[in-house]
Amino acid sequence: EMAEAKREPGSWLGADVKKAALTARKLDQDWDVTTPAQDEEQKLNNGAIVRTRFPPEPNGYLHIGHAKSMNMNFSLAFDKLGVEPSRRETLFRYDDTNPEAECAEYIDSIKEDVAWMGWKPVRTTYASDYFDKLYELAERLITEGHCYVCFQKSEDIEQCREAARTQAQARSKGLSDKDAEWPSGNPFSPWRDMEVAVNMERFRDMKKGKYDEGECCLRMKMDMTSSNLNMFDQVAYRIKFCAHPHVGEKWVIYPTYDFTHCVQDSLERVDFSICTLEFESRRESYYWLLHHLGMFKPMVYEMSRLNIEYMLLSKRKLLKLIETKFFHGWDDPRMPTIKGLRRRGYTAGTLNKFCDTIGVTRNENLIEYSFLQEIFRQEVDASARRVMAVLEPIKVVLTNPDHETVGKPLQVPDFPQKVDSSQHTVALTPTLYIDGADFREVDSKDYFGLAPGKWIGLKYANLCICCDEVRVSPETGEKELICTAAVLPPDGKRPQGCVQWVPSNGLKLEARLYDHLFKVPQPSDEDWEAQLNHESEVILSGARIDPSILLTEGGGGQELPSTGTHFQFERIGIFVVDPDTSPEKGLVMNRTAPLKESKAKLKVALQNSKSAAELEKEEKRKEHQRKALEAKAARACLDPKDLFKQPEYAGKFGAFDDSGVPTHDAANVPLTKSAVKKLKKDWAKQKKVFDKSQK
Repeated sequence: EMAEAKREPGSWLGADVKKAALTARKLDQDWDVTTPAQDEEQKLNNGAIVRTRFPPEPNGYLHIGHAKSMNMNFSLAFDKLGVEPSRRETLFRYDDTNPEAECAEYIDSIKEDVAWMGWKPVRTTYASDYFDKLYELAERLITEGHCYVCFQKSEDIEQCREAARTQAQARSKGLSDKDAEWPSGNPFSPWRDMEVAVNMERFRDMKKGKYDEGECCLRMKMDMTSSNLNMFDQVAYRIKFCAHPHVGEKWVIYPTYDFTHCVQDSLERVDFSICTLEFESRRESYYWLLHHLGMFKPMVYEMSRLNIEYMLLSKRKLLKLIETKFFHGWDDPRMPTIKGLRRRGYTAGTLNKFCDTIGVTRNENLIEYSFLQEIFRQEVDASARRVMAVLEPIKVVLTNPDHETVGKPLQVPDFPQKVDSSQHTVALTPTLYIDGADFREVDSKDYFGLAPGKWIGLKYANLCICCDEVRVSPETGEKELICTAAVLPPDGKRPQGCVQWVPSNGLKLEARLYDHLFKVPQPSDEDWEAQLNHESEVILSGARIDPSILLTEGGGGQELPSTGTHFQFERIGIFVVDPDTSPEKGLVMNRTAPLKESKAKLKVALQNSKSAAELEKEEKRKEHQRKALEAKAARACLDPKDLFKQPEYAGKFGAFDDSGVPTHDAANVPLTKSAVKKLKKDWAKQKKVFDKSQK
């Protein structure tokens, strides 16, 4: 008879599900493999459905990293698996196993964010809904000798784990406890081998509240000799005398995340348990527990975390910026939280498309922040009406207000890029405002704004103005430009410069300009606070905007546009109405993103802004690049058999094979298989380059 084929993870899935798309590391043990009976039970429960879950812990606000996880679990994973929409199910689960850090505020906030992002879970569950079942399973593990009550203090547990870690390292080098170099220390808890009956009694006493917090805990009897730190007898239950935000005061012992999430995945019949790469080393412990409980084993897939330039996702660091009043709250528009991004003006559609576009990978990478901005611009381009606004207004007084164009209503397109665009009306008043960035008292050839004696065009007005005089208020220092208006300058040539303007009845506006949170794309862990951009928020309270944005009420009155409405300010950027807007405070708008600059324009602006020191630094960088290229060319001519005899490898190796690959370290100890494999890979790369250089 033929031997039965070796079973693989995900064996219950049909051939039409491309499970290879979400397959990662296979365990050396068969803990991650289901039995035929478990496969049949899964098929019976789920039918043709493929199920994932989105399991945030309600201990804070969701951020853009969670947006990636939502997108993966509600959509992208199914696309990769080739599962049609009618067969997709995603559970929304609160991973609420830590009552001290969780509260109703976070629970409600997460629910709101998931709904705003447009995701519709098949149902919402809580880890705490399973506390009775989890307790029952813990008692079963005690009965079978797989759990014990431990009275070690946390520092003693850590000391044992450190002993286990150093001994695992020694074991990987071929040492044993018989060798003189074997690290000292006992990795095992003194309570590890207590009788089942004693452990059961103590665990039940834990449940009854007979022990103090931190006095003892329930630990799983895993593998203290493993090279994986997450197999060092993890804690399954700990004592916490605090109420739970979802189930109240029923419990004084709570299961840990490591004990709960794999069990709940199994109980909820999840097919794919998707998490980020920092949980990759927990594969062994995830499947160890399900194996010893004899439960169904979902497939596990880990993806890289989302890293974006200039962004901060550390909850600890964000909280510090809240406490020091750098941020105004968790919905501060500079925050990476869903609420912060929403207030800044990003739409759910933008965030989802961004996550779709960057996709998922198992390699760490850094995404450019400008990519998010560009997706946003594309998203709102057809819906954000164009208006004229000036952020730092300068008053312009026309000396010939009787000109035929002045005082007449102008029809301005809402979307200039559309041939059949709708329009709004703006009156060209005798007194108007231009932006301070569009006026200089000293002109230059490369400047196209207004200056004394110079003509510029007014956008949409078919009119030009020339600055005849600059008046400065002795009290306030404010400038007032006295200008002449004409269809064309005296020379009959239309000026190159054309600026936006706002009529005298323009609305006052508080414009909040937001920029990168940091001065560098990748802030360091050590100096992140010093690298903060203290001009990441600039508030201009005296800005003005085209009054056509006012909405007409049923009774003929006018009201301010509603929160979340986007407008594109001509030549400035895309803004959104902030929730602070009110009849009392007036109009408040946040800049979501500046307008896209051409690469050539950005390069010129960058060159003009560089100091002598920066230019010197750039020259040094170019010189360094030149030398690096020369070194690379020289390295290409290096025979691979001499690769590991170069200065950078001096003192590392003591013996080599015939091709020049090291076999022993400097102390003549044989290298591990994995070390030799890596060195052979480097040797092969050098051989490829060398062979190419010889042609």
